[in-house]
Amino acid sequence: MEFLWGKSAAAPTRRTVAVVMTAVVTVIALVAGLTNASRVGAFEGDYPTGPDVASWQHVGGAAIDWSQVKYAGNNFAFVKATEGLGYVNPYFIADSKQAAANGLIVGSYHYARPSQSATLQAKEYAAALVAQPQPSLPPVLDLEVDEGLSPSQLTAWTQEFLTELQTLTGRKPIVYTYRYFWQHNMANTTSFTNYPLWLAAYQETVPTDIPGGWNYMTFWQQSDKAKIPGIVGVADFNYFNGSPSQLDDFVAGLDLPLGTLIEGTISPDRVIGTAMELKAFGENNRELVGAILAVAAGVIGIGALVTFARSQGLDLGPANAIADLVQSLLASGNLPIGDLQTMAAEGDFTIGDLMILLQNAQKLATEVERAKAALD
Repeated sequence: MEFLWGKSAAAPTRRTVAVVMTAVVTVIALVAGLTNASRVGAFEGDYPTGPDVASWQHVGGAAIDWSQVKYAGNNFAFVKATEGLGYVNPYFIADSKQAAANGLIVGSYHYARPSQSATLQAKEYAAALVAQPQPSLPPVLDLEVDEGLSPSQLTAWTQEFLTELQTLTGRKPIVYTYRYFWQHNMANTTSFTNYPLWLAAYQETVPTDIPGGWNYMTFWQQSDKAKIPGIVGVADFNYFNGSPSQLDDFVAGLDLPLGTLIEGTISPDRVIGTAMELKAFGENNRELVGAILAVAAGVIGIGALVTFARSQGLDLGPANAIADLVQSLLASGNLPIGDLQTMAAEGDFTIGDLMILLQNAQKLATEVERAKAALD
């Protein structure tokens, strides 16, 4: 998915300062001890898989070769349809039709902008779905930003959108989110457990800490850095929590009791280039967050942050990516200090959660700059 949001800065607490200082000591101790991220595969078993794509997967206008995507063993594909008010993905119709023509079950998603009308967004999304090939997966609300709404306001906005969309399409929508956002921006509300959950959790092992009162995920987005034949660059990689026949039943509108969680062991033979840092991404992020806060406080430099990220099991590429994000966000004044302090204080989130948070903040900063440029 596309991540566009981060929180504003807040004054550091005593606990945060302690975490920062602990991280500084750990950084110094581990400067010379670098480790490589474990290399992982996909889960054994007959779980259907598939990418989700947007305009970002059309690098330089390149087309997606959906026959290769299907031949690589995938069963479904989600294609971004709309965002907020007034935006329709220019590749939505072509990608949807070509994916379906090559035997993939097609889904779609709407990227929520809660500062705008929920009802009008649901109507625009439903209108776009008229061109979607059938049969298809249920429509999806991609909820990742609050745009200034409180948890209670955002909960009401979400219910309004889902109710309107179900009325217009006759189908129960899927809710896409990630754990940190749901627990904090939605106050971990349990109001939506009657909707299927699509959870983003970038890690090697199946996430067991499901937010919002859901007992299980219907879809799991395991990576946003998958290399999939037929797609230029990288794409998000997902599992359906059931069998192929259950996926067909789900498409047909049956309310499936899928059980608890995807089960299985790691097997390298089904991987389609899933990011090699997944094992490290599933580790606790508290010390790495502390190191980032230390950079923000001017206690350590960016180079030490890279070294520390490597010591946490990240390959050089992901470690540099984190450092680049932090450096860019500091320069623009958009590093989400408040969220980082919360992560450090609570200490139960993953490096994958951290990456999503930083990507959110960077996307927001980019959107703000584009808006300013348009006004000049």
